[in-house]
Amino acid sequence: MQNIGGLSLNTVSIFTIVVGLIIGVVGEMLNKKIRDLQNDKKRLELENQKLLSAIGDMRVVISQLQMRIYFEGEGLIVLLERLRELEILDVDEMLTRAVEIIAEFFELENLHLYRCEGNFMRYVAGIGQKRLPNSLDTTKSRVIYDALQNGYSTLPKVIMKADITSFEPWFAVVIGEKSNAFGVFVVEDVSPEKFSETLVKYISAVAGWLYANVRTILQEEKALEEVYKKPDGTWDENYYIKKKKVFEKRKERFGIPYEELCITYKSEYHNSIVNTFRKSDVLVAYPTNGKIVLRALLAVCDAQGKAKILERLINKYEIEVC
Repeated sequence: MQNIGGLSLNTVSIFTIVVGLIIGVVGEMLNKKIRDLQNDKKRLELENQKLLSAIGDMRVVISQLQMRIYFEGEGLIVLLERLRELEILDVDEMLTRAVEIIAEFFELENLHLYRCEGNFMRYVAGIGQKRLPNSLDTTKSRVIYDALQNGYSTLPKVIMKADITSFEPWFAVVIGEKSNAFGVFVVEDVSPEKFSETLVKYISAVAGWLYANVRTILQEEKALEEVYKKPDGTWDENYYIKKKKVFEKRKERFGIPYEELCITYKSEYHNSIVNTFRKSDVLVAYPTNGKIVLRALLAVCDAQGKAKILERLINKYEIEVC
C-alpha cells in the first residue's frame, strides 16, 4: 500500500472525507443561520411597516377627533356667526361671499357652488381649480346625482357601486331639500388626510343652515320682483344696474364670466324675444320710436355663448345689434 508522509492512502482519504463532511455541516448551519436572519429581517421590516401604518391611522383618528371637538364646540358657532353677518338682499352675492368663508373655515383649497335649475346646474361661485363645466346635467356626475338623492355623496361611496369612466368630484353636498334642491356644494379635489365622512357631514349641516337664510333672501327677492320686475319680464333700470355690479364683482373675485348684450327690434317681437332668455338673465327695455332697445345681462356666459344667442336671435327675428 502506498504511503504519503508515513500515512497510508486510505487513511488520507478517510481524513479528507471526514474534514469535508464537517465543513459541509458547518456551512449548512451557517447558511441556515443566514436564512433565519434574513427571515427575521423581513419580519421586522413588515412589522415596522405595520407600525408606521398604524401610526398614520392614529394620526388621522386624532385629527378627526380634534376636528369634531372643534366643530362641535365653538368652531361651528363662529362659522355660523360669520355667515349670519352676510345681510345682503341678493342671493347670488350672498352665496358668493359664503363660499369664501366656508372654504376658509374648513381649510378647503377647492369648493364650488352650483344652483339647480331642473335637471341642470349652473355655476354660481367657487375657489380653486374647476374641471366641471359652468353648466352641467346632474346625471353626468355619479357623485352629484347620488348627492341629490341622499343629501350628500362621496367618491369612495360611488366607486363601490359602479365603475367610474369620467372625472368625478371627491364629494358633493346638497343645499336645500333633496326633493327640491336649491343648489350643490362640489369639492372636486381634497387631500386624503383632510377628507372624511365627518367633514362632509359638517359641511352638509352648514349647507342646511345656509339654505334657511337663502329662503329668507329669496322671499325678499320676490318682494323686489313686485317692485322692480315688469309684466313683460324685464326689470327696472335701477335693478339692472345693481345686478350688473354683482356680476362684475363675481367676475373679479372668481373669474365667473358674464356678458352684456344690446339689441334693437320692432315692438311686435318683444314678448317673444324676452321669452328666449333664461330666468337668470336680467333684461331692461327702452321703447323708442316704435322700436325696443333691449339690454341683457347674461349670467355665467362667455363671448362664445353670447355669439350663439345673437346668432339664434338674428336667424329668427329682424334685429340690430347696438
